[in-house]
Amino acid sequence: MPRRHTGVVDAPGVPGSAMNRRSFLRSAAATLGATAALTIPGIREASADPKRRLRTAYRLSSHGLRVCSACKDLDANRFFISGDAANKGRAHLGCNCRIVTQQIAAGTWACYFRGGRTSVYDRRWLRPRCPPA
Repeated sequence: MPRRHTGVVDAPGVPGSAMNRRSFLRSAAATLGATAALTIPGIREASADPKRRLRTAYRLSSHGLRVCSACKDLDANRFFISGDAANKGRAHLGCNCRIVTQQIAAGTWACYFRGGRTSVYDRRWLRPRCPPA
């Protein structure tokens, strides 16, 4: 009697386990993909770089609030080095804008705050050679 081919073969070394062609190809592709991802140099470095290359700047936000035009103008253009500096740099007495954080590139942060020597940067100052946030 001729043997009928079902597409299921026993895996070598594992008694009683059956693996069809489709599941074999899936596991082979997954293994190959994982190996390729770990051997590409850019993949390993990409996970660590964003955290090192970003710095935190503080801003005032009037989003969702009813505020005056002075607050809107200041909130759109000013960056602060700390939350305390943001609180001291409000547009006027009674300003209720929220203090929020924004992640910016480390090079931009260094340019805006001159390496930590200043506490406020305003986009309207047009400091030369500072990249946009």
